[in-house]
Amino acid sequence: MENNILIDHYLDLCGLACPVNFVKCSLALENLSSKDILKVDIDIGEAENSVIEGLKEKGYKVKILNKDSKKVTLIISSE
Repeated sequence: MENNILIDHYLDLCGLACPVNFVKCSLALENLSSKDILKVDIDIGEAENSVIEGLKEKGYKVKILNKDSKKVTLIISSE
């Protein structure tokens, strides 16, 4: 993943239960333009899996920027 990514919006969804994290992420993406990039921090495990799979099903491109023992940082775009 490139280090020179221009982030348009950021959400910290750590600590939120499923499906709240997915819903908040989806709502944020609906309000962005097609060229905007959203950076999201979420808990690893169930939240990580449900958000990534759900967004991919909705047609978004999801890339893992960073992952540690507690959270994962995602880069999400529609292009």
